Amino acid sequence: MLSQRVLVRSHIDTSAEDNLRKAFAEHADIQELRLSRVFWLLEKTPQAFQTHTVHKYLNRVFCDPISEDLVEGFPRFQDDRIYAEVRFLSGVTDNWARSATEALMLVSEELSSSKVSALPWQNFDIEVHSGWQIELRGDLSQEQIHKTLFKTLANPLLNKVEVHTGTELAKQNHFAGFHSYWALPQQQAPDLKLFSLEFAILEKLNTEKGLALSHQEIDTIIRHFSTPEQTAQRAALGWSGKITEVELECLAQTWSEHCKHKIFAAEVEYSEEAGDFPQLGTKKITSLYKSYIQAATKSLQDCGYLVSVFKDNAGIVDFDENINVCVKVETHNSPSALDPFGGAITGILGVNRDILGCGLGAKPVANMDVFCLSQKDLFPKTDDGKRPELLKDPSFIFRGVHQGVEEGGNQSGIPTINGAFQFASEFAAKPLIFVGSVGVMPKKVQGQNSELKTIDAGDLIVVAGGRLGKDGVHGATFSSLELNDHIASNVVQIGDSITQKRLLDFTMIARDKGLIKAITDNGAGGISSSIGEMAQMSGGARMDLAKHPVKYQGLEFWEMLVSESQERMSFAVIPQNLQAFMALAQHMGVEATCLGEFNSSGKFEIHHNEQPLALLDLHFLHEGLERMKLKAHFAGPKAYQEYHREHAKKEMAPTSANIAEVLKTVLSSPNVASREPLVRYYDHEVQAATRMKPYGGKTQQGANNAGILDLAMHGGQDNNGLAVANGLCPQLSYHDTYLMAQKAVDETIRNLVSAGANPDKIALVDNFCWPDPTPKQSNPDAEHKMAQLVRACAGLYDAAVAYRAPLVSGKDSMKNDFIGKTKSGHTVKISVPPTLLVTGIAQVPDTRQAVTGFFKNAGDKIYLLGKTTKSLIASVFAQEFKTSEIAPEYPDLKANSQLYRQIFQATQLNLLESCHDISEGGLMSAISEACFGNELAAAVNLNSFTWNELWSEMGSLFVVSVKDENEQSFLQHFGSAATSLGVVTADTKLKWSFNSESHEADLQTLRQLWSEGVLNVYHS
Repeated sequence: MLSQRVLVRSHIDTSAEDNLRKAFAEHADIQELRLSRVFWLLEKTPQAFQTHTVHKYLNRVFCDPISEDLVEGFPRFQDDRIYAEVRFLSGVTDNWARSATEALMLVSEELSSSKVSALPWQNFDIEVHSGWQIELRGDLSQEQIHKTLFKTLANPLLNKVEVHTGTELAKQNHFAGFHSYWALPQQQAPDLKLFSLEFAILEKLNTEKGLALSHQEIDTIIRHFSTPEQTAQRAALGWSGKITEVELECLAQTWSEHCKHKIFAAEVEYSEEAGDFPQLGTKKITSLYKSYIQAATKSLQDCGYLVSVFKDNAGIVDFDENINVCVKVETHNSPSALDPFGGAITGILGVNRDILGCGLGAKPVANMDVFCLSQKDLFPKTDDGKRPELLKDPSFIFRGVHQGVEEGGNQSGIPTINGAFQFASEFAAKPLIFVGSVGVMPKKVQGQNSELKTIDAGDLIVVAGGRLGKDGVHGATFSSLELNDHIASNVVQIGDSITQKRLLDFTMIARDKGLIKAITDNGAGGISSSIGEMAQMSGGARMDLAKHPVKYQGLEFWEMLVSESQERMSFAVIPQNLQAFMALAQHMGVEATCLGEFNSSGKFEIHHNEQPLALLDLHFLHEGLERMKLKAHFAGPKAYQEYHREHAKKEMAPTSANIAEVLKTVLSSPNVASREPLVRYYDHEVQAATRMKPYGGKTQQGANNAGILDLAMHGGQDNNGLAVANGLCPQLSYHDTYLMAQKAVDETIRNLVSAGANPDKIALVDNFCWPDPTPKQSNPDAEHKMAQLVRACAGLYDAAVAYRAPLVSGKDSMKNDFIGKTKSGHTVKISVPPTLLVTGIAQVPDTRQAVTGFFKNAGDKIYLLGKTTKSLIASVFAQEFKTSEIAPEYPDLKANSQLYRQIFQATQLNLLESCHDISEGGLMSAISEACFGNELAAAVNLNSFTWNELWSEMGSLFVVSVKDENEQSFLQHFGSAATSLGVVTADTKLKWSFNSESHEADLQTLRQLWSEGVLNVYHS
């Protein structure tokens, strides 16, 4: 069979080439480098190329003739060049090739007049594969090339790299062997494995397969299947005294920490020592989730806008007369540590499916992302100064996760309107990758409340979307373990935005036609999770795995069950609607399959054709797990580990002259600097509903505090808006997670209110990412970490209740640790700091009254709202300069709540021209940032402030600007809460007076330092 090879190279965008050139330059002088996308076309049937007249369509399918060049076949190899090719391993999902195959089908003569709308691309008789070719000239060894490519462009879990000199390639038959390269190894038909109910056997399987089962859980399984009832029931199947591999995998997935949230459901004995921190008292907590998270929301049920909380794929609220709004935030930490791009894109696509599976189906209308990463020079030092082998270079993780969310959102047609970055050395091993989505849904579907799902016996099990593969196998259990050196390649997931976009559009139409009775996404655990959970609604289910389409043959039975191959949704469909459901799927190019039916048997039965694979008691599957019992003890803050570069800190005298030097350092810090150069890659405006983008103003560099959507564009009321913001401050966790949690809530609400949101219509989402708090030999401070979790939950509860902001959804990731070895054999353990991300959505009653974060007019008066603080603990200033330790000030929640309502009232009265909350960098940073949007400066009087008050980040404060004609009304409205700072100017200098001395700084210099800070993160 023939092969064809196509090279495509951009002659406009050379950014990828430039990054590669920089990476290779660390090893040698590179005279020349060319990067090209490569496509291999293989005939699966004789004369396929001729039949489809492929050559006629190469330019049309594979390149943009305006910006790219296309070359068929191989180049003329030159003796002084090195040629490297990055290819996918056989069986790995290849989305570029998938899209190219469909494009060939659409343009080929055979299908040009066809009316078939579904695209059976799997059966097309031309097979496409994609990769990269790198042509370079320089003195590099094979080892250096492999190392650099696996650090920048390839992933050893997914790709193979081949390197040859031009001389070697000139002698080869280049097309030979490529059919065999991508051919999957001959797969035997799967068989069902049975295991004796013996602890030693099951524990060995648990370790080898990474099932994340505890000893107690293995004992529970053995006891259950050894009961007389189970023994008699299973004897008819020949399973007496045994458990099937499929059953074991299903239980491990369902009971995984990732799915079951066992730590949040555990009984906890909390104790503490006396100290200078809020005392919780010795107590026994029956469940952190019920005692704090759920309890906070229950106490706020009278808020009047809660529709569905904690029982669906996302929280649903009523902020509009016409539509409901839903919100969900997830993490994809472990997958992103192994494959940053794949982990991030499947994360954002997965949380979009959470929205899609909410109620009877909701439409994702906005995305958000928060990345907690390590800088290159922040990597924790090991005994021998070497990086553990499994860990990716921080710059590779940075580029990968950013590109993953970018492509996932942009290719799905969903705007990304809010996000954040946080940099600290402790994120070097497991980056924290938070991805969130907001959706809208009609209040009624075919006369039924859209949030209500029901499943009855006799309803059919239908799955639609992507096919099953080995990618994403064990994702749920893998994410429930610490990261280590023994990771199987099949835990890596591959996202496919195009397939998901089709699935989304199909689902919306199916919903509106009344074809869906219940829906959920196939997330962690695949159909084991989705169908296993849906079965609880009817009381049972029987499913045939043989009916589920697969990407390739040879999958084991258990792999079919737990594979998290992406872009799939599970539906309950009544038999009368199946034909219409399938016809619509066929029409829209979505693959859908009926796998079985829901019943009331009390069992979860799994078959493959007529072969039984699993017979699980549904109650045992979901309720049979015994609760964990954990101890937590808080002895006070540990020695504070600041997020800092390892360098000698400067002594900085508190003088007016030194403000400029400190300000330049603070503004260029990656935790303060503008994210605008990175955010520009995201599409903020697709769907045409974004009323406040992340950045704006004359320079398009003015930072806003929240993203705002106009709900009218999605069927809502005219000018009714939805604000989205977040709060994150893990740097406070080493002092007290109670404070950390309260400040995360406070920052979220400050961001929302400063943009014009109503503080009486706010809904919060909590996402906990914690180092392992369970006792084991490798975790000697488990009780302290558990106490930190208790205190964070208590802080979250107190803040949510005080601000009357109910928690409507959440998630936790509890094993964010890495244990590995360097090449020299040194053991390394790296744990993330206890981290709580709080995401908030809120109603903006009139989007025309939204308030930006930057100054508008020269001559406007500048004021500070709120009470200043003096502690520099965990501040950016303290990371760079020597400070005296001052205990942090805890927020006055009651006073803050009153201030935030005053600010909202002021926005309704149009008293504020701008409003910017003070967070990282402190007061001087906030004043500077407010200048950058419209190239306006400020002259401020700081004589009444102390040095620490200029840089402290502990306060709940705002910098606002007010028009001259509104100043008196403004002062009457705020009274003593307002402190005069100065005036907005049209000058090129930021001017201040401090300690009765006047100084200034060039505004353009400050803005440049601020705008380039993040870009310099990975460059020395």
